Amino acid sequence: MRIPVIFSAGLLIISGISACVQLAAEEQPTSWPLSVPWKGFATHPQPATTVLDKAYADGGISAEAKLAVAVAFDDAAWVAHPVPGHWEGYGPDWQIDGEAVFRLNLDLPASAAGKDLELCLGAIDDFDATFFNGEAVGKVDKNVLGFWTIERVYRVPGKLVVAGKNVLAVRVFDHFGGGGFTGPKEKMVLRLVEEPKK
Repeated sequence: MRIPVIFSAGLLIISGISACVQLAAEEQPTSWPLSVPWKGFATHPQPATTVLDKAYADGGISAEAKLAVAVAFDDAAWVAHPVPGHWEGYGPDWQIDGEAVFRLNLDLPASAAGKDLELCLGAIDDFDATFFNGEAVGKVDKNVLGFWTIERVYRVPGKLVVAGKNVLAVRVFDHFGGGGFTGPKEKMVLRLVEEPKK
């Protein structure tokens, strides 16, 4: 008789047997892909322009965006969109420039709690302010040369990382042309910071 074996949430479950065996530490996940659908909402949209002379200045994060990057913010009414990809591909409502916020809920295992993470978002067109569980962890603004091509790599301190639900929120500002996450998708990942070998 063959006994089905099921992997679920870091546990090895043998059907018909009441015992559960915890996976060895080396079998716990150490990275999580971020090229998945994110919920997004245009918090301060502007009419689209493709002309640099008519580009919008980034006046800083809006009051709406400050609320939207908080952990407890209710994004149930927001629509999930594929990431990466310019937001103009999301449909008529996204033929805009200006400010938008994107949110992603991450379910992290207990093995990641309290540990530093490396957050890689790929490039973002144009500016970003990035938050992990409501705390700022990095940003790129107009003062960074080639801002629209820079791959974002930010350190998330372990004190912000908990087992279970974690919230990643990115405030994006597009001052003209295409906007949003531009990848590439293989560069979009959250991973444990490797400890230096002794």
